[in-house]
Amino acid sequence: MTEDERIEQFRKMAKANPDDDLAHFALGQALHDAGRHAEAAIVLKHVLKLNDGYSKAYALLGTSLESTGDPDGAVETWLAGHPRAQQRGDLSVALELERLLRARGVEPPRSEALPAAPADDREPGEDEVRDRRTGRIGPRLKFNPFGDAVGDYIVAHISQESWDAWMEMSIKVVNELRLDLGDPEGQAAWDAHMRDFLNLPAELFEGRDDD
Repeated sequence: MTEDERIEQFRKMAKANPDDDLAHFALGQALHDAGRHAEAAIVLKHVLKLNDGYSKAYALLGTSLESTGDPDGAVETWLAGHPRAQQRGDLSVALELERLLRARGVEPPRSEALPAAPADDREPGEDEVRDRRTGRIGPRLKFNPFGDAVGDYIVAHISQESWDAWMEMSIKVVNELRLDLGDPEGQAAWDAHMRDFLNLPAELFEGRDDD
């Protein structure tokens, strides 16, 4: 599936689900990843109108705004997203927003109502991983969920707790977007949401749709 085909797939889903933040975020991320930042910004702003707690959308929207020549808008967006990421427990997104802000010389504010997560600097044990989604150490999955390189990465970087959370969220994704996982387009949409939810690297999925 080409980049343009993937974008059109997500555009159709967003049009069919006008009030669904998941569908619109998938389109916004596809546009962002393709470097179509002006279009991505429009879609991601709509995501935040639908759900102002969608923390990952703040990170992508800020990057798109900066790429379209609006650095002040980018910083304002990241500042707004930081406390929401903390509230949701999206620690990896909160850390990403802090990195983006500090790279622009802006110190992210700390909310007194939201204490920082306790530090856990120890190395994971034999049956543990440092979870890519939360930044916390947790139990390792006992099996490869896909039997491929994506599954290997999940076993090495995603805790059982986060995987269980994705299993619960994936039911919502399938039901709300009416995905047919037997169809390549439906599977690609499911993969995109899993990638976002678990904070998996995009390059991990390159060529996976062609397998």
